[in-house]
Amino acid sequence: MISTYSKLGLHKESLETFFLMHWRGTQIDCFTFSPVLKSCTLGFMVNEGKQVHCVVMSNGYDSNAHVQTGLMNFYAKMGDLDSAKRVFNGIEVKNVVSYNCLISAYSKSAEVLLARELFDEMEERNVVSWNSMITCYSHNDNSREGLRVFERMMTEKCPPNEMTLVTVLSICAKLGDLEMGLKVKRLIDDDGLCKNMIVSTAILEMYVKCGAVDDARLEFDQMARRDVVAWSAMIAGYAQNGRTNDALELFERMKNEGFKPNDITLVSVLSACAQLGSIEAGERIGKYVESRGLSPTVHVGSALLNMYAKCGNVGKARQLFDYMNYTDIVVWNTMIGGLAYSGFANDAINLFMKMKDASVKPNDVTFVGVLTACTHAGLVELGYSLFDSMKMDHGIIPKAEHCACIVDLLCKRGRLEEAYKFICKMEMEPNAVIWGTLLSACRIRLNVELAEQAVEKLLVLEPENSGNYVLLCNIYASTGKWNEASKMRSLMKDNRVKKTAGYSWIEMNDVVHKFLVGDTSHPRFDEICNIVDELGQQSQLAGYDQDPHLEFA
Repeated sequence: MISTYSKLGLHKESLETFFLMHWRGTQIDCFTFSPVLKSCTLGFMVNEGKQVHCVVMSNGYDSNAHVQTGLMNFYAKMGDLDSAKRVFNGIEVKNVVSYNCLISAYSKSAEVLLARELFDEMEERNVVSWNSMITCYSHNDNSREGLRVFERMMTEKCPPNEMTLVTVLSICAKLGDLEMGLKVKRLIDDDGLCKNMIVSTAILEMYVKCGAVDDARLEFDQMARRDVVAWSAMIAGYAQNGRTNDALELFERMKNEGFKPNDITLVSVLSACAQLGSIEAGERIGKYVESRGLSPTVHVGSALLNMYAKCGNVGKARQLFDYMNYTDIVVWNTMIGGLAYSGFANDAINLFMKMKDASVKPNDVTFVGVLTACTHAGLVELGYSLFDSMKMDHGIIPKAEHCACIVDLLCKRGRLEEAYKFICKMEMEPNAVIWGTLLSACRIRLNVELAEQAVEKLLVLEPENSGNYVLLCNIYASTGKWNEASKMRSLMKDNRVKKTAGYSWIEMNDVVHKFLVGDTSHPRFDEICNIVDELGQQSQLAGYDQDPHLEFA
């Protein structure tokens, strides 16, 4: 009866029956305690569990390994590791299950050293022991040691199970360690280990996180059965690796095969639409969410906001924001950033003020958005004020992206010397984006001295970026320094740096057309060239002349 109550989730009834037995003096054997302790654990009944422990001791079962393991599990789940350890120490003959129970408890409480000490003490280990230790390292930011434990497990000839493989593959994905991931894949194939849908999905995600998207798709296509997790993982993989069209095509196939997308799927597809700038595709998915009666969660709502803003439909984004009525910081950040990046600077700043009035605490992402708004509006003093308030008022340490916003703001206002002094006083090392911002401003203002200093730093940070060479060449050319420009071109050749071909794109009738420099493959190439020539002639007739120095290199 006690066991039945416990299995049905009737934990209160299970305990009442147990204590009734005890009060009536009914004989209690060691197997009675397991379902009772399970009910105490699942029902989070701490006092009742301690009373059961007293009954265990009064009935002489305090050295029984089976009962003690149940007690250890109870105390561990209640967060009382000291009591769990005392129970463990009281077991006369400790078995592998007792050790595994306490190792698992230490792992969940981030007591990594204690877990490892116990693991090394074991004379006999089973696959659960190894899994507990690998998982312990994985969950406590020491994934490399988790892989070393796995390699030791293989050396000691302990066959891995599904949990081992999934955990190790997830570690490889987290670390981006394709080499180790491939070793695990070969182990699965060569030894005929368990390869069900869960393991196949873990392999797929490992490939995706390591950038091997085509290998991930091959694994996906070979799966005998797929669930929404597998579909979502593959779609997310395409979106995360810039394969936007593939993500959208697979999403359509997923729907056609009758699978209902989850939040991860929708966020990934909306991200693909945002990358592509495809407002038509994004609106289709937005309508799909509405037609299926799917109320957007914070993450889906934020992805929709981001997509609408990046595709230029800021009005639709703001309408959705007002409808959502969330207080989550992610939603506020997305809307503030969307307004800022779309040029609605004052609206972004006003929304930031409204957010503070609503007692929503800003984070570092919030300040990237509002500082970007200041940059677009040219509000130098407000930008400085917000930057200073990060640390003083909110305890947020400015990062490189915040400093980049201030540098961009100063550069756009023509205050290049001030921007350079700000860079020199930064608490962290300036990155390529910051120096690149200063260099671009030097191109507009024709400041040769600062441009040379910026390029000197950039050639160290990103020596293969042709844009830095080209910009300095153009500055030299615009200021008549032809010898210096020639030297810069020679330096490009000596360093074997090639200029990256640029391209433009446009969306028509739900199809994105890309135009690469020098590419004649478009089916309507001749017609396009004729129109461009006509536009060039019309611009000359209107009095516009091309700047001969815009593309020197």
